[in-house]
Amino acid sequence: MKTIIVCTDFSREAENATHYGASLAKENNYKIVLFNLQTISIHALNAQASADFFYAQTLKNQKKIIEKTEELKELYNIEADHHLASGNFMEELENCIEAHDCDCIVMGMAEKTLEQKLLGNNVTRAIHRIKKPILIVPSHIEYTGIRKILFAYDTQKNMTWSAMNDIYYFINTFNAEIEVFNVNENLEDFTEVIHDIDLNSGYDLEDIKYRFKMIQSVEVIKAIEEEVRLTNPDLLTMVPYQYNLLESLFHRSKTAIMAYKNKIPLLSIPLNID
Repeated sequence: MKTIIVCTDFSREAENATHYGASLAKENNYKIVLFNLQTISIHALNAQASADFFYAQTLKNQKKIIEKTEELKELYNIEADHHLASGNFMEELENCIEAHDCDCIVMGMAEKTLEQKLLGNNVTRAIHRIKKPILIVPSHIEYTGIRKILFAYDTQKNMTWSAMNDIYYFINTFNAEIEVFNVNENLEDFTEVIHDIDLNSGYDLEDIKYRFKMIQSVEVIKAIEEEVRLTNPDLLTMVPYQYNLLESLFHRSKTAIMAYKNKIPLLSIPLNID
């Protein structure tokens, strides 16, 4: 049985992502694990709250996540568990992934803010650190199935077999139609998409409903947003490129940008080293 982790802080966007993930789990007979990182307010820390206060907060958080887990079991008739942690978010999420042998993470995304744009948040940081697919769900989206996938594919970045395996798994699981969408500055480079070895070798594409679409543009993000508007897919899939320190001074991750701008769920596939 596949296991998906849903990160929740019980906010509106996290609650929406929880129900999205539970609906997905019900449809595909997955197990769901609720992950919550308990945090203490800065006011309590400044006031040097007692050990009894922190213990009471832990019991309160534990009760809340247990009740939510039981609610999901009853409402969706799925197998559900919970994982309560404290400390560094990324480290504890990785511990949760290992403890529950997770296959995918679901996270909610709040409406974009200036702070998110400048500093990022746990979602955008997870995209570049967590070595599992991450499904990012906007706060207004309900699960209605995944029948059409838009895969924004960058021929300029090397694809790995593990990344392609994850993409093909989602296509086959949902029997979805996929559009491979490429934006390039030079028309002569478009032939690379059709003949790309990593995309076409080793898979029986006759069983997959797919098509290629390529446009010439220097504004990649705007082109992807326009294609989402035109094709109305259920899911946008991207593979984030890992910039080195020097590159990161001049480039921003397109996947991270789409995570906070996107109006549909975004599946970020990690570019793991094969």
